[in-house]
Order: sequence, then C-alpha cells, then structure tokens
Amino acid sequence: MSELINTQNTRGEFRWQLLTTVSVLAFSGVLYAGDAAQAGDADRPTVWIELGGQLERVQGMQDAFVPPFLETQPRPGFETTTPASTQRPARFAIGGEAKVTIAPKGTDWSFLGQVRFGRSNSSKHDHMQTTAFKKTGLGSNATGAHVPFYAPLTQYGDTVAANAERHLIVDFMAGKDVGLGLGHNATATFDFGVRFAQFTSKSTVTIQNRENPTILRVPAPPNPFLPNQLKYNTTLTHQTFYAHSNITRSFSGVGPSLSLTGSSPVLGNQEDVQIAFDWGANAAVLFGRQKVRGNFATKGSLFTGFNYAPKSGYSHAAPVARSRSTIVPNVGGFAGLTFRHADAKVSFGYRADFFFGAMDAGVAARDSSTVSFHGPFATISIGLGG
Repeated sequence: MSELINTQNTRGEFRWQLLTTVSVLAFSGVLYAGDAAQAGDADRPTVWIELGGQLERVQGMQDAFVPPFLETQPRPGFETTTPASTQRPARFAIGGEAKVTIAPKGTDWSFLGQVRFGRSNSSKHDHMQTTAFKKTGLGSNATGAHVPFYAPLTQYGDTVAANAERHLIVDFMAGKDVGLGLGHNATATFDFGVRFAQFTSKSTVTIQNRENPTILRVPAPPNPFLPNQLKYNTTLTHQTFYAHSNITRSFSGVGPSLSLTGSSPVLGNQEDVQIAFDWGANAAVLFGRQKVRGNFATKGSLFTGFNYAPKSGYSHAAPVARSRSTIVPNVGGFAGLTFRHADAKVSFGYRADFFFGAMDAGVAARDSSTVSFHGPFATISIGLGG
C-alpha cells in the first residue's frame, strides 16, 4: 500500500513540476521579449477583450443503461422505440466563452487567458402499450352455464430518463508571431501554455415493462354443484421487469498545451472594414482522473392468474464506485471569418475539440469513451490601449 501511495505522490509531483516549468517558460518568454523589443506599433491595441457563445454537439459522456431483460429476442410487439434511444442525452449544449489577450507594445509576443463553458439538460418519458382481448374458449358462470370467455392481453413498456451535462475548459497561453501567415498582412501565432478541462454528467433512468401475457388452460377442480362444469379453466400469466440507475460521471485533468492560430485578410483594410479568414489548431496532453459514482438495480417477476403476489422472480442491486488516473490526448481546431472595424471585431466560425478516452461512460463496468465538442460559435472583441 505504501508503494502505491508513493507512486501516486510521485506522479502528482511530476505533473505539477511539469506544469510549473511550462508556465514559467511561457511568462519568461513574454517578459524577455517585452524588454528586448523596439517600440513602433503605438496604434495597435495592447489588450483585446473577447466574449462569445457557442452551440456545441456533445458526444461520449455516457452509455445507455441496458439491463439484461432488454437484450432478449424477439422484442415485444409494443416496443416501437427502444429504452436506449429514450435515454439519449441532449444533442447540443449551449455555452459561453471569455478571453483576454495582452500584447505588449514593441514585441511580437502575447499572453492570453481563456475560459469556455457549456451545459445541457434533457428529460423524456416514453410509454408504449398494447391491449387485445382474445377469446379463449368457454367458461362457466355462477349457474354452471357455458359462456364465451375473453382474456385481456395487455403489455407495456415505460421508460423515464433525465440527463445533465456540464463542461469547462480553461487555457493560459503565451504566444509569439511566427510570420507564417498566408497572404499579404497575414499573421500566425504559436502559443504554448497550460490547459485545464473538467467534464461532468449525471443520468437517472427508470424502466418498467409488462411482457409476454400468455393464456394457460389448467384442469378445473371438481365441483359437485356444477354438473355442467368444464374440464379446464383458463388462466393468465405475464412477466414484469423493473430497472433503475442513478449514475454520476466526471473527469478533471490539466496539462501542457500547444496551438497555432492565423488570420489572413480577405477584403478591406483596418482603417475601414476588414474581412479576414481565421484558422487554428491545438493539441494538449491532460493528466487527470475519471470518476463514476452511483447505483443500479434490476428486478423480474412471473405472475400466474390474477394473484397480486409473484410466483417466482429475481432481484439484483449493486453500487457503482470507480476511480482511475488517466492520460488524455486532446486535439482540436477551428475556422471562421472575422469582421473588423477600428478596434472592434465580430467573428463567426466552427470549432471542434476531441478528448480521447476522457470519460468512463460505462455502468456496471468501465468503458473508456472519447468526449467531443463541435459546433458553431460567435464572438465580439474590443481592443483597448495603443
């Protein structure tokens, strides 16, 4: 046990030493460049403040809860949609972002801090049912007369699911104009620094099924008061299933990050209105931990006749508690257009980020899943200073 604790402590110390080294190098680069640079760009804003929002498609946060009774074949006739599809989380998350960029005068270095966040919620109730009355033959009434007997064959499935998701991405970067822009007056900046990411999801699911209603003919006990009694009586059997899960998942990680961004003017100039094509690519390695907490339970019962007590059944319940250290590669990129007038900019584009193996999406067992965010975004920026 002591060796395991020492190993975990060593890993933690290594991560923070690595992040500290990257941060110190980033800040040192900015300070060194600022001291050595020449003044000559007095009209350029030294601070850009950017605010925006995005609509992102979120994938990979969780698996559907599929208890064993949902995997039997063939499926009941009432099941027009599967409980797994009912559990599908919200397709899109709505979020915001804020970014501050500082570009000291007389240098081609810059420093930025950026935060992106988003959330999504969804809930759905899906009830499916079929009812049919089937003639099973003749039955005996109170006087012993034979009358037609019709048995109700009712089966149904009921699924209630609720999901919630939150995500946060924070960057601290130092960058340098590397002069790789495409076209006249184009710019390209190489940034390096630290990225922090945190993802959480919560799902609650309740499934109830009544399946396989069947008509059985059983021998009738003799009754001397009913001389015309039938030899067989009709009875019904059916199965009921119940399942419930309540699972919370999370990932938190931090690590070194690199990015290359560029801007190429397309039309106009900075004195009037300028339209530019913006692009970027980023990569990071995050050292973090996955966690899964919660519980799930399943129950099945067999009923015969019209009794309220089941004839037979099974029940299983289990807690879920997993935690695992992991290394998550992250890659992403964006492309868009920026409209600039004086010291104000408006940008529109499309962005994607992929975090490979970030979440444990499983229920009873671990299932490493890639988390992705991709969708359109829009920002407005104001330049200050200069």
